[in-house]
Amino acid sequence: MLCQISDIAKGVISLFVSGRLSAKDYRACLQPAIKSYRKDWGQVCLYIEADVLLEGWEFGSLTGSGEVQLPEFDALVFVGGPDWVGNSVRLMGPFMQGEVAWFPLAQKQDAINWITKRSQHKA
Repeated sequence: MLCQISDIAKGVISLFVSGRLSAKDYRACLQPAIKSYRKDWGQVCLYIEADVLLEGWEFGSLTGSGEVQLPEFDALVFVGGPDWVGNSVRLMGPFMQGEVAWFPLAQKQDAINWITKRSQHKA
């Protein structure tokens, strides 16, 4: 499940994720938000908060059909989630085109400060 939550800062797409994510989640929630924020703000900054029930993407969404592709973004912060989320962000972060960070849920305010600072730099 992927759902948009109240913006944590102006110009920051704020999302909550749990369970398995699907291509439908991507098409219905993430793609429209990215298009809108790119148009309105000239950038894409993402705040994604996950609970410990996050499992990842449904296999069918990632099997070469091109349904789910990593969107172009300027900054992305993950907050919380299972341990593998932080490990994945640290592993894949250097290969992504935008700035990427992960914070444990206990450091949520640090994550908000991190993404807010990057959003203000671009606006």
